[in-house]
Amino acid sequence: MDVFGTLIWLGILINPFLAYQTKRVSLYRITLILFIVFLVTWGYAVAGGTVPALFDTAWNLLLIAYVGLLIVNSYLVSKRFVPKMTWFRFGVMGLIGVVISQAWFGLSKGEWAWSSFMHEDVWVMSVIVSLLLLLFVTMKMLDRRIEV
Repeated sequence: MDVFGTLIWLGILINPFLAYQTKRVSLYRITLILFIVFLVTWGYAVAGGTVPALFDTAWNLLLIAYVGLLIVNSYLVSKRFVPKMTWFRFGVMGLIGVVISQAWFGLSKGEWAWSSFMHEDVWVMSVIVSLLLLLFVTMKMLDRRIEV
């Protein structure tokens, strides 16, 4: 498995734990239900089950909803642990994630053209890299609060 696949699975698996840390029961339940549906449908497709064309559309909508929940859960958890976190700072980290993912795809292809952001590899990797950066910043801020 390449780095991209590892990052995607890290984001998929960490989302229920982030939802639990938000301390919002309804958000946690929605995330957990989507996580189970996500894993069941992925397992069915990987096991060789026949899937109609409508399944691809449903799969893409499920992925978009799940990544959206990952973003919301990450923001709420970072806001809980770092009260100074704002949407602006969160957006700056997102922008840094986009630049890093564009550089990654530029290096992997050997050409420095901007990839289409609507390409699923680019936006999923952008979200995951941004959230890993957010996790790093949150842990750094918690470390500073503990030292004081």
